[in-house]
Amino acid sequence: MNSVGHARHYLSGLLGTQRRKNIEVIGEDVKGSDYQGMEQFISSSPWDHLAVMDQVALDANELLGDEELTGLYIDESSFLKKGHASVGVQRQWSGRAGKVENCQVGVYACLGRDDRVCLTDYRLFLPEAWTQETKRLDKAKVPQDKREYRSKHDQALDMISHAKELGLKFGWVGFDSLYGNKRELVNAVEDIGLRFVGDVNKTTKVWTREPALLEPDGNTPGRGRPVKNFRLSQDNQAEYLSVSALTEEHFDSCSKQVCYRKGTKGELWTQVWVRQVWTWEPGAEGARKRLLIVRRDSDGAYKYSLSNLPAGKSWAYYAWAQGQRFWIEHAFHDAKSQLGMAQYQVRVWRGWHHHMAMVAMALLFSQKLRTTLRESAPLLSVRDITELLDYYLPRKRIDEAHILKNIKQRHRRRMDDIKRRERKRNGLHQSN
Repeated sequence: MNSVGHARHYLSGLLGTQRRKNIEVIGEDVKGSDYQGMEQFISSSPWDHLAVMDQVALDANELLGDEELTGLYIDESSFLKKGHASVGVQRQWSGRAGKVENCQVGVYACLGRDDRVCLTDYRLFLPEAWTQETKRLDKAKVPQDKREYRSKHDQALDMISHAKELGLKFGWVGFDSLYGNKRELVNAVEDIGLRFVGDVNKTTKVWTREPALLEPDGNTPGRGRPVKNFRLSQDNQAEYLSVSALTEEHFDSCSKQVCYRKGTKGELWTQVWVRQVWTWEPGAEGARKRLLIVRRDSDGAYKYSLSNLPAGKSWAYYAWAQGQRFWIEHAFHDAKSQLGMAQYQVRVWRGWHHHMAMVAMALLFSQKLRTTLRESAPLLSVRDITELLDYYLPRKRIDEAHILKNIKQRHRRRMDDIKRRERKRNGLHQSN
């Protein structure tokens, strides 16, 4: 069977209703599938996931792309793992667990318009410790040109730049606070000509007015020493405050109640405040004008964002743009709970990237179907789609003989694995 056949079977399994959707279960579930063939297709076949993802991104753009209504969202997702052999795994922060855990972390780009979100790009994060262990990299089959350490923020900028090169249509780039607090990242996004809406922590400081700065090669008044970097002038009158302090001072008197989204239960309203501020750190080449967008929800919690969206739009628009990242969490939930995103059985570099490409294709298909049936079935969910496809797509007939055959095959693979580990241990004992 060729790669197209294995891809069709693997996608069929991801779009089914089995509780787990790894290669073994898909092989037992999908009619005509072959376990060994799919395992080779995912783990070691040389097909180019980058070319596949570029096509997925272009298809997603055709479906969702819009220069006003669509955002390009950057977010990360973690996958809990045991042991230390899986590529990129180590004890690190897991947003899924809300604490430091043994896990892999992927950084993702998603094109989103309202409640529809498609994965368009991704990068596996290799912790710095991994890039310094050649044996570990060799065992995980990490390509030579992927062994240099790249921070998550660098990976995010790579994906944003690539989305622009592909010609994807979006009005802004959206970040959570992990990325929105990184000034170098958001400034770089602005420098390549893009808009952004980035969440920030309440302790993030901004200038209430454009700060008065001394340019390099100028003279400090009264001293005569050359100034090597931009720095504050003695005439500066701008205040430097945390966004929470600025909000506490002005929110109650200046905020407005706006409707920022329509939900299934009706209009969603929130209290919002928007004002112009500036960001600048010592040494930076000039201050940057920003909009501070602050939302207070019904539970009293505040959400702070900085943006370079054009001034002069309605506050409801800014609150809407700030709140659109809400849907990316739903997309990850659907991908993990319904499409097998976190249920892979691979440890090597190529296997991880191949699996994610297949999940992105499954999610794209689901969003296309939701869009096609939007008028006749406005509440259609990814779960609904998998249940329908599980009925329509060919599945293996389940009877006693089939179940016993699957059990014997699983036991044989597990016994082969046990013997392989025993041989490895015996080899280590003999060498010692």
